[in-house]
Amino acid sequence: MEQAKSEIDGSLVLSSFCMKRIGLSFESPKDFSSLLRQKIMFLLSFCGICYHVFSEIVYIGLTLTNSPRVEDVVPLFHTFGYGALSIAKVLSLWYKKDIFSQLLKELSEIWPTTPLDEDAQSIKTRSLSALHMTQRWYFATNVLGVWFYNVTPIVKYMYRWLKEGDGQIGFVWVSWYPFDKNGTVAHIAVYIFEIFAGQTCVWIMVSTDLLFSGMASHISMLLKLLQRRLQCFGTTPQTDDVNYQEIIAIIKLHQRLIRYCNDLEGVFSFSNLVNVVLSSMNICCVVFVIMLLEPLPALSSKLFLVSALIQIGMLCWYADDIFHANGDVATAAYNSGWYRTSPKCRRSLLFLIRRAQKPIAFTAMNFTNISLATYSAILTRSYSYFALLYTMYREN
Repeated sequence: MEQAKSEIDGSLVLSSFCMKRIGLSFESPKDFSSLLRQKIMFLLSFCGICYHVFSEIVYIGLTLTNSPRVEDVVPLFHTFGYGALSIAKVLSLWYKKDIFSQLLKELSEIWPTTPLDEDAQSIKTRSLSALHMTQRWYFATNVLGVWFYNVTPIVKYMYRWLKEGDGQIGFVWVSWYPFDKNGTVAHIAVYIFEIFAGQTCVWIMVSTDLLFSGMASHISMLLKLLQRRLQCFGTTPQTDDVNYQEIIAIIKLHQRLIRYCNDLEGVFSFSNLVNVVLSSMNICCVVFVIMLLEPLPALSSKLFLVSALIQIGMLCWYADDIFHANGDVATAAYNSGWYRTSPKCRRSLLFLIRRAQKPIAFTAMNFTNISLATYSAILTRSYSYFALLYTMYREN
């Protein structure tokens, strides 16, 4: 159990790091001061992103009232969508924190530990290596992206100062405030708040996405190890009792993995729905900004686009991987040495095949299954929205 917990924690180290930045953790605080500090940090983070999203909504409304042109309104939507998605995810993470802790504990009980045979160890190593590489890239892209946004006003100011000898530092985001933000003290305070709000959104997005990808990747790995175990079933001479006990153990493990997937789907279902709904808008708007409104290379917007594509793509990839890994369990059972076993073992194996043929799918509140086909549909929708906005832009 200690080895399993250590390996699972190692695979989720980036997610845990980001969660601690917003005042959340699956571990109980050591003392009252740690608990109080954690609560204050979470309260500040949540209130910060809520006002950040609210101020953007107000600014969008004012812009629609004063200048309802496509090129004025569209650049405001992708940052609003990112903030709204962050709120949905942090609420899911906070509300179901205890369920996540229980799921991690259950995962450690079925985690494959040494000694493993060569093929099983190879499956485990490849899965963990791919997960670590994906998580590092996603983490780096999001952090670099938000800090390019944070330093862009300073870079623009320095460029104008060197070229014209005068200039004023702008702001990170286009937001509304109920006071004059152009004063020196107010300007500094707003700039610091916008850095804090943007970074908090990134901590939330990265922590929840890496938590989902890590847990889904582990379930996919366990299903592949189950396939390996089934392929070896019946290939060596054993007594009927030994074969029967083996197939019963395999069936119980498969049922436990199915129940685990259903629990995981339940805690992520709402955030998946918000993700699927807003992803098309976010991708469409940022592509519109890059292609039409910013003739010079806008690295921050391009990093935003890359992170948005990776984020929804990673969600769909791991959901699709579990879907196919469960279906391959039935194929592995059929390719086993079942014909060498007794009729009692064959009947039990038939139940396993029938159950594995029933799909395991992550859903968006049961509106749609999440898979690579969903990713393709999101990209197609994004292009359709972009074509519509481009047509409106040309007409104007």
